[in-house]
Amino acid sequence: MEWFIWLISVFWIAFGSLAILYTASTRETTGRMVARLGRVPLGVVAVVFGLLLMVASRGSIQAGFILFLGLLGLIKGGLFIWNPGGIYEKSVQWSLVEASDQTYRFMGIVSLILGTALISWS
Repeated sequence: MEWFIWLISVFWIAFGSLAILYTASTRETTGRMVARLGRVPLGVVAVVFGLLLMVASRGSIQAGFILFLGLLGLIKGGLFIWNPGGIYEKSVQWSLVEASDQTYRFMGIVSLILGTALISWS
């Protein structure tokens, strides 16, 4: 399952780089993808990726941290599917509309760092 950690890492590095360098266009593209997919499919994707991260963590140097990231993915997906108090709509509204460009770039930096760390730990 090392391939899955590499796949996630490359995705996070690419997203982080794009969010830092091309903030407005990355935000627009992400918004279109979120609007097209909807709440439940995104929740299912988060749950599946969380489960795969949890399974893939066994072969990693930092298995506990990757297991924690997988658990966060499961929780996020479950919350998006269950949607208590409209948390999905609130989080999408905040991350795609209300968050400043600096905040979006900061999320890109975090994504870039996590992707690089995962590659080095696999």
